[in-house]
Amino acid sequence: IALASLGYANAVARVKEDFAGAKGDANYFFHTNSIKEYSVDNGWKTGTFKLGSKEFRDTWGYAYPDDNLPLNHKGYKEDVMRLCGEDLKNGANNERTFTIPMHKYDKYGTANYYKSTHDFSEWNGVDLIPESKDYYEKGSPYVRGGLNFTAHTDIMGDEEITMQRCKVPRDDGKPGGWVVDRVGPFYATGGYDWWQIGWSNLGDFESILKDHPEGFDVDIKAMMPVAQDGRRLGHPPIHIHHIHAVPRMGVRPRNRIRNLCMHTQIIGATITEKNCYNSSLVMEQHGDYQCNVEDDGIECLTTAENRRIREGLDIEGELNDVRPAGSEKIKFYYQAGFRWSPIRPEVRAVSQTTIMAPASLNRTDQLSRTVTFATPTKAEHMLWYTGRAWADGELFRNKLHAHNMVFESSEFFLGTPKDLGLDQPRMWPEKSYKPIRTKDIGFADNDDFRDWLFGNLEEAQKKFDQNCVEREDPSDEACGRPRPRLVCAARYDSEDFIWEGNEYSFDRRPKTWCEPWTFREGDAFTVTGL
Repeated sequence: IALASLGYANAVARVKEDFAGAKGDANYFFHTNSIKEYSVDNGWKTGTFKLGSKEFRDTWGYAYPDDNLPLNHKGYKEDVMRLCGEDLKNGANNERTFTIPMHKYDKYGTANYYKSTHDFSEWNGVDLIPESKDYYEKGSPYVRGGLNFTAHTDIMGDEEITMQRCKVPRDDGKPGGWVVDRVGPFYATGGYDWWQIGWSNLGDFESILKDHPEGFDVDIKAMMPVAQDGRRLGHPPIHIHHIHAVPRMGVRPRNRIRNLCMHTQIIGATITEKNCYNSSLVMEQHGDYQCNVEDDGIECLTTAENRRIREGLDIEGELNDVRPAGSEKIKFYYQAGFRWSPIRPEVRAVSQTTIMAPASLNRTDQLSRTVTFATPTKAEHMLWYTGRAWADGELFRNKLHAHNMVFESSEFFLGTPKDLGLDQPRMWPEKSYKPIRTKDIGFADNDDFRDWLFGNLEEAQKKFDQNCVEREDPSDEACGRPRPRLVCAARYDSEDFIWEGNEYSFDRRPKTWCEPWTFREGDAFTVTGL
């Protein structure tokens, strides 16, 4: 389960180098991502973090951390680059690798450039694959005066956006193989620009499904920006705003401009609307998943979790060059690599769902499609939402994602808003997506508000124990549901880098604690973000 919410934390610049006016390889930050050894090889132990007066073990969001930590992030240098690196670097066309212009691979293949967030918001960008102009939805804002279809040469010169794919069998004696997709090149000069990408049939999964119609397992994925030689780009310089692998058709700029799929009831049968964006994420990658160096740094973008694939997938997302505007030009690609094998029934697969706050949906503002929550930075704020479990299941990992620069902490409760005191009218937001200033509702700061939440939870637990366990009042409505408790908590983490003597924070994996949770359909949960 991944939850999205809205805080901040303290960081110290580990790298003392000043990157103002950086030249050459320094712009790629290769050296800041390097690790001496993998955490699985160096006696690594998990740490702790504090929220107010409470201390939590950093379980990385795993419900059973002793069974899952430390993580093994090996696979990129050892396999992806060893097996496919030279072919991809050299733009090979051979029996296992192809390199072709994207418009010849996929009519829905997308690469759009926006100079700034303002331009992105207003759909004011440059289509880098103008040959596919006719494959946007009719009336789409991308073609209704939004994108420029003639200025691509200002960015690309005579080059074209290419699609590369390397497919090789496993060489460890086991059935299955590796497949690596790479798209680019992109030429960036900073300024928090936006590179919007997408393509169909990720990893040629549809061909694998023809041979394995029952499905197959992906147990290693490595999804990140890379240089031409395959060296990975961390954050900075490139922020992975989001990369989503979703059911087809899922190249979002080519979908109808809706935030959700609609369903139409016709003569008693439910018909799913075609060409709408299905946000059921099968796999994903975000910028706040990179770790601090002591926890494997950029190696965290290579993950090992068993996902069971039963349908073809598309991929879409956006990337940002976070360096100052006017920085030296860098050339990069986006790459997604996977190790697959036939289904092994004895190995459990991990499914994924996203739990998040209701967001503002504005069809005239492309930024609203990225699901952010506008939070004033002059004062501390909070946001909360509630829902119910949609099925029975067991928590494997709660992987927090937030657009982090205003994020401090998040708490995931098993319980209703009433259990936490959030049923009071003063706690109701004007809009579900508008954070509430904590001082405006009677608290000194966010820590004071969090302590109040925890105090209310303790009172709700005492009442539950008296009425439902000791049976003083078994008619209490709470006796028909699980005992309220805190299931997960997370705190923002970052790493600082220096430009012109000033330190700037860049997101890292939030420190996250979880405990086991076996949920049942209808169980209430409540999430707070500070």
